[in-house]
Amino acid sequence: MKTKLMKLLIGGLAFLPVPSFANPQCAGIQAVDSTADCTGTQLTTSFGGIIDTLFIVAGAVAVLIMVIGGIRYITSTGDSKRIQAAKDTILYAIMGLVVVILARAIVGFVLGNVTG
Repeated sequence: MKTKLMKLLIGGLAFLPVPSFANPQCAGIQAVDSTADCTGTQLTTSFGGIIDTLFIVAGAVAVLIMVIGGIRYITSTGDSKRIQAAKDTILYAIMGLVVVILARAIVGFVLGNVTG
């Protein structure tokens, strides 16, 4: 079950849209617009959008797994092994959510310093 879910999630990442970061005006291919932003701001803005989307997906998955852990806890019918497995699921989901929040803070700090 867990391996199938992980394969599904990782396989789903292949269908996320990937923008092109190439700006032909910055490469000198079409020098039509002399006001083109070639400082890297476009790259960090695009990269920031992708990262924001991934963080939203990761947060939603963490919350979904917490709900699944709660349902498993409720339906454990007093079996100590099932209760412990449900508690572990909730704990790991909370730890994953904390990692996602910390990673978002780090990425925000780095992108803020790159753009100047």
